[in-house]
Formats: sequence, C-alpha cells, structure tokens
Amino acid sequence: MLALSELDLVVVCLPNKLHAQVTIEALNAGQNVLCEKPMATTVKDAEAMVAAAKSNQRTLAIAMNFRWQYFGPDIFHLKQLIEDGELGEIYYVRVHYLRRATFPLSGYERWNLSQEESGGGALIDLGPHMLDLAMWLVDDYSPLSVNGFTHNGLTKYSPVDDFASGSVTLKNGTRIHADLAWSSHNQPSWQINVYGEKGGAVVDAEKPEGRRITRYTVEDNKSATENVGLSDITLPPEASVQEHVVKRMIAGEAPDCSAERALQVMKVIEGWYQSSESGRDVDI
Repeated sequence: MLALSELDLVVVCLPNKLHAQVTIEALNAGQNVLCEKPMATTVKDAEAMVAAAKSNQRTLAIAMNFRWQYFGPDIFHLKQLIEDGELGEIYYVRVHYLRRATFPLSGYERWNLSQEESGGGALIDLGPHMLDLAMWLVDDYSPLSVNGFTHNGLTKYSPVDDFASGSVTLKNGTRIHADLAWSSHNQPSWQINVYGEKGGAVVDAEKPEGRRITRYTVEDNKSATENVGLSDITLPPEASVQEHVVKRMIAGEAPDCSAERALQVMKVIEGWYQSSESGRDVDI
C-alpha cells in the first residue's frame, strides 16, 4: 500500500506500540501521515517520528480531535476570547475528564489494558487530548516541569493506571492541572476551567453545542455570570480533524495538531509517569 504513488494521506489507527513503527515506514515511503493519539509510547519514539517527517519533508499530524468532535464551536469561541484579551492574562487552566466507568471491573481483555501494547492507562489515553486542549488554548507548547500521580484504583486485573492527577508548568507561567479517570467512584465530569485576571470560563463538553460556555467576570464591582449562547456556531471552520489536516496540507501549512506539538505533550506524559514513580517534580 505504501508504494502507491496516488495516496494523499495514510491514517494510522493501530495499538499505541505500533504508531512509531508504521508511521516512520509510511513517511520513509514518501507518504503524509495522520496518526492516532498518543503519538507514541515513549518520547524517544515520538522524536524519531518527527525526525522522519522532517527528513522526508512530509506532513505528520496527530489526531487530537476533541476540539472538533466534542468541544466544537464553543472551545474555538473561548480561544478567540483569550486571544482578544477578554479574560486577561491566563494563569491557571484546569482540565478534567473523569469517567464513572470505561471497562468492566473484572475479567475483561483489551489491548489498551496492556502496558506493553498501550504504554500506560488513563493518562496516556485521555491525557493527550486534555493536555493538548489546555496548551492550545493558551498558545504555549513549552512545558517546563510536571508533578504527577497515577494509580490503579479500580481496574485491579489490569497493570495500568485508571486514574491520574497532575500539574504542569508552562514557559509563559501558566499552570495546568489535570484530573483523568477511566473509572472512579465519583461524579463524571468533562470540563475545562480557565482562570484569567479579567475573567474566567468553564466549558462543559456534556452540554449542548453552542451552549457549553459559562463566563465569569466583574461588572460594576460585582461578580457577574453569563451562560454564553453562540448565535454563530460555524466555528470551527472544519467538521473534523481529518478535514482540518487535509485543508492545511492543500494550503502547504502545518496543521494545528502537528507532530511537534504532540511531541511536547508526550514529554509531559512521560515525565508525569516518572514523577509518579519518584514522588518528585520532573523537569521537561
């Protein structure tokens, strides 16, 4: 298949441990690639993927699809508010994706419950999406350090984590905190909280499209809360991550979900696992 000259884009949808190998094979064959997240299971493999894309002068994108598929026009509207300075300097972003249950709590087999196949559990599965969203919102993919914790609280038959909590410091000074769970004895939640010096916002992915944002500001020296309803929900300009990548390829531009950005996310995740093992901050 990779020898076919008429291919425009190869999409890699395989277990995590195969991402690097197959992506590099495709890039070396002269193909453009859209690879599923996580980019790889190690930073070393992710760096090799970026190097292969550069040496072959091919596009390599990673399918960070949540901003299109689940947060949609609301998250693009929030990003515009941030870029326009409406919320002031952003100093803290909290992302949480907490599921009540993803897998049965006993006697179940699937490739991403294997450390060898997946490279981890809830952190490497949910973390790429939520960390990418936070970094994208504040336009900073330069993480400096991470302090993280992972735990297998409920899925005891599997060796991988089903819960993760951690904090990331970015170069611009913004602190990101993330809580992630495949399974938990707690209330499910799928939100992004943004704290700015002039205002803040919460985006709830489980609310209807166009009505996911609650904005918090001050008016006449009093706290003000606004449930934002978007009259124009044409954003994002593309319906999916696939359409976005193809449009950017045609225009000769790098996609927003570039391999370089995904590599920085991978550095955070690998450092997070190291921090959980050592109990200390890890420099990135």
